[in-house]
Amino acid sequence: FDSKVHINTRRFVAPTTMRRFHDAVRSLYTDLPYHCYAHACDVLHTVYRTLHVVKSDRWLSDIDQFALLVAALCHDLGHMGRTNPFMVETRHELALLYNDSSPLENMHCAKLFEIASHTDLDIFELADEHDRKQARKVCIAAILHTDNAHHMDMVRDISTIYEVNSETCDIAAVAAGEGNAAYYQDVVQKNSMKWLQLFLHLADVSNPLKPFRMCKLWAWRVLDEFFDQGDEEKRLGIPVGFLNDREKVNKPGSQHGFINFMVAPLVMSTVRLFPTMHGLSTQMASNLQAWRDLWVEDAKPSTPDIAKRDEEVGKVRAIAAELVERTDPVNSPIKTKFRSSSRSGGSFYTTRSSTS
Repeated sequence: FDSKVHINTRRFVAPTTMRRFHDAVRSLYTDLPYHCYAHACDVLHTVYRTLHVVKSDRWLSDIDQFALLVAALCHDLGHMGRTNPFMVETRHELALLYNDSSPLENMHCAKLFEIASHTDLDIFELADEHDRKQARKVCIAAILHTDNAHHMDMVRDISTIYEVNSETCDIAAVAAGEGNAAYYQDVVQKNSMKWLQLFLHLADVSNPLKPFRMCKLWAWRVLDEFFDQGDEEKRLGIPVGFLNDREKVNKPGSQHGFINFMVAPLVMSTVRLFPTMHGLSTQMASNLQAWRDLWVEDAKPSTPDIAKRDEEVGKVRAIAAELVERTDPVNSPIKTKFRSSSRSGGSFYTTRSSTS
């Protein structure tokens, strides 16, 4: 938590309390293939790297950043290896308690603050009342938005923000991520809560954005968990989830759909808004190609099926390349606009945050 994000963690919690809180959190993660303590750490580190790459210390308060890191560590507390639709279908007590609305995510939030309610485990023990309320607001909003039921709304919302501010974002891209007054005020600070929700959700589905060796290991883990749920769904005689039938799902092939239809739209829109994150879209495109190659080897698909998939992979790779190119002051399609803005006044580009 004390890192290049430049958060003074000790403003909010003593190191001894932090360690006790961490140990209590870790004890509530069970030995599942995917939703385990290692996943929590992976998401936490991904959020940390995201905050660093987008220079969050320039536009987010310390308490917002600290709360988001706490939310990342706790975002799957007590997970049972079953999905929300399964909870609802089986009338699980969590679905009954939370009226079928994000039962798992509500439970994760509740467990976080149940732990923090103990004086010796209070992760926000040194925060003043205002910061405590803000931290709770951030944790709840961010964790609840890890429910994939909100995914398409998130993609739509951030796409709209880019469309409204496309010129500002594109100029910021050429400025090597330094941004400008309009970018910080109209895009970044204005929508800060949306970005906190986005960063945690993006980190939670970020397996396809990691180096392929890691991407593949996590993919197999999550499929193992899905297949285990599918086996139970069969035993119970309830509908088997789309990716849950181990006898029907082609493992490499399943990753193409997950990336192409779910992750890619989120990542591409995110990188358009935060240009310094273009390494994620590049890695994702590379992974999509690698999954295609494994699928061809494993499934022996027809020539037309391969051609269709190659077309889809090609589109993602092309967009990823464009997102890199737009950050190059020499080759960017908006280089003329950037240079014109630069000549109009050096003060337009700033590295100073207007927030605390």
